[in-house]
Amino acid sequence: MEETLVRRMQAGDESAFDELFALYQKQAVRTAALITGDAALAEDVAQETFVLCLLHINDLREPSRFRPWFFRTLTRSAWKALQNKLLAIDLENLPEMAAETEPYPSEKAAAYEKLYRALDGLGRKQRTTVILYYFNDLSIKEIAEATGTLESTVKTRLFAARRRLKQVLEAEEQKGEVVYERF
Repeated sequence: MEETLVRRMQAGDESAFDELFALYQKQAVRTAALITGDAALAEDVAQETFVLCLLHINDLREPSRFRPWFFRTLTRSAWKALQNKLLAIDLENLPEMAAETEPYPSEKAAAYEKLYRALDGLGRKQRTTVILYYFNDLSIKEIAEATGTLESTVKTRLFAARRRLKQVLEAEEQKGEVVYERF
């Protein structure tokens, strides 16, 4: 489906862009929010990503590779926004963002907040890798393409991130609070 939409966009069909936008908009905002920690900035990053994709759609030689290409653009835009704004994760906004993009039962809110706090303990590259893998269901290969790294690097980041998340969540469970250092 995406490949057909991309081919239509490359042929100048503006309605194909609208369809791709509808397909990826919520996921793009959620991903940007998880990377940047700022709801308003996430909206800006997502919009910028869609504009960049529209402007450079003809640079995409393999329409079937749109998804990793899109998330590479999104990830880089989010990282750039973080560098420019020197933002830290705003944990108070993240549960609201998650509720807006994917509603979850209120009894799970505390578990989501613990997870967001644990994600905050990861460095930006590990956090991005985890977000792309678990929240966006990208494969190791797609993440490698999206982040411009080797597949082995993605696997290493996932392994280290899982270990760190486990440590943080276990420490929180034992002590009742999050104990971590940012990488």
